[in-house]
Amino acid sequence: MVKQLPRIPPDRDLSIDAVRALCLPIVVLLHALQMGISGDLLRAQNALAEWQPLVWITWVGMIMPTFFIAGGFAGITTWRRLRGRGGTPGDYLRIRALRLARPVLSAMLAVLVTLGAMRLCGADPDFLRSFAFRLAEPLWFIAVYAICTAFVPVMARLHRLAAWPTYFGLAGAAVSVDLLSRFADLPIAPLNWVLVWLFVQQLGFGVRDGWYAKRPRWLLVALAVAAYALMAVAVWGLGYSPDMLDNLNPPTVLLLLLGLAQVYLFTLLQPAIRRVVRRPRVLIVAGMLGAFGMTIYLWHVVAMAIVVGAQMALGLPFPEPLTPVWWVTRIPWILAIAGVLAVLCPAVSSLERRWPRERELDMPAWAALTATGLLVGSVGWVLTQGYLTGGTAGAIVALAAAIAWLTAGGPARRRRVSGTADDTPGLRAVRS
Repeated sequence: MVKQLPRIPPDRDLSIDAVRALCLPIVVLLHALQMGISGDLLRAQNALAEWQPLVWITWVGMIMPTFFIAGGFAGITTWRRLRGRGGTPGDYLRIRALRLARPVLSAMLAVLVTLGAMRLCGADPDFLRSFAFRLAEPLWFIAVYAICTAFVPVMARLHRLAAWPTYFGLAGAAVSVDLLSRFADLPIAPLNWVLVWLFVQQLGFGVRDGWYAKRPRWLLVALAVAAYALMAVAVWGLGYSPDMLDNLNPPTVLLLLLGLAQVYLFTLLQPAIRRVVRRPRVLIVAGMLGAFGMTIYLWHVVAMAIVVGAQMALGLPFPEPLTPVWWVTRIPWILAIAGVLAVLCPAVSSLERRWPRERELDMPAWAALTATGLLVGSVGWVLTQGYLTGGTAGAIVALAAAIAWLTAGGPARRRRVSGTADDTPGLRAVRS
């Protein structure tokens, strides 16, 4: 018999937790399949780069917009809850940055330790550099998410005072940047790392306020179809890549449209998702995936490194990507990663509980933003340069300094608001 679950807070929407829990394994599976290692002199590469079916799968399987929609929902909920208790933007930024920075530092150190162990066991340095670069690629989400999170207090105010001008302003700016960079060769495309994802995060604000749920279902279907139709026009009429992964770096107008399509489809499915996720066993699974969500996302690359190291130590072959043998061996490969993660998740969770509690001091918004900047800069360096470069030590030190500052608080004398809003998805978040 399943034990009765604790009371669910009235401002918590389990459908958000459910889509996060559903999307997380998809992301891990994609990263695991993309890790291709082959050659007489082993090198790491994107194994799915030439696999054409993936192009069309990404029209449905590219679920990063859904992550940012859910992040927007959680972000504005946390901010409103904190503000209702007298919290400041500095309090919010400090809480959110610390919750990202601590697990990121732990995972980065774990990757470096694993790579170091592989080198001591005789792994080729050139292979390790290519492997380390691919292990750093998932960090893009952390950097962009930290930036978008830092904007939540400002964007929540704009949402309250001028919601529609904010939506159209962000969308118009993102489309302008995309078109100018594409057709006028202006080097401004990286701006859409912020503009596109801020727009998608803003969609999550609308979900939180029930905007889309108030619309007729036929209209939501029509809007989703229209979004996909505009994507098709961009691909076949304007020469955009049909691969949503190509449109990710930097984000193009297609990801903005995909975010719109996903928010409409999510709203259509939301009542059914809520009914399903309230079943005790489903709630437990979703809760477990949610509770370990950040650990799974950050540490699945550590798990991949451990499995590759074990494969090399045992002398097992690395089949050429996309060959029949490679596809068959993806089954034990994925199961091995899942098994390592199953061991890592509780161990990492136990270690993270040993982080010192933050001091109950105010942290001005400028200080929290500066610490967030250190987080983004550190992650951005490793993301763009890889783990095995001379600047990685400096990035680690900067990240550790950001964590120390966020933990200590200040400079301020006034004690900050007691307590923090827990928006971590899963069973920890549905406790009474």
